[in-house]
Amino acid sequence: MDWLNEWADQLRDSAEMTLIGSAALLWHVARIGRDDPLPENSMDADPVTESDAVAELAYDSLIGSEFEQRHGWHVNLMPRTVLHHLPADWQTRAFSQTYGGKLRVVVPAVADLLVPKRMRNEARDRAHEAFVAGLGLI
Repeated sequence: MDWLNEWADQLRDSAEMTLIGSAALLWHVARIGRDDPLPENSMDADPVTESDAVAELAYDSLIGSEFEQRHGWHVNLMPRTVLHHLPADWQTRAFSQTYGGKLRVVVPAVADLLVPKRMRNEARDRAHEAFVAGLGLI
């Protein structure tokens, strides 16, 4: 999750974001000391934030950006309403970590991240669930 340290280094003030989607699943993989790629390398990052500075970093990391060329994936800034697809009490199970002393990243628990994926039920979503199950994350 080097990109989170990169973003923290670019912030002047403290900020917070919630990470959902495939990047959040990979955050949990890293949390257990692994670096396994997602099936089909279907990586992108979906942050939710109220911080203008973090939103600007996300906009600079869209499809076709220098960020995507460097990392091989892009960022999709998401509206806060996407969090309504998570269970109502997801925050009680969420993890958080602060990068560079400035960027607090909140990550819902794996089981909560899978709820919207199960509703969408695409092949990629089923593969993501099997992937995290195989690592013992659910």
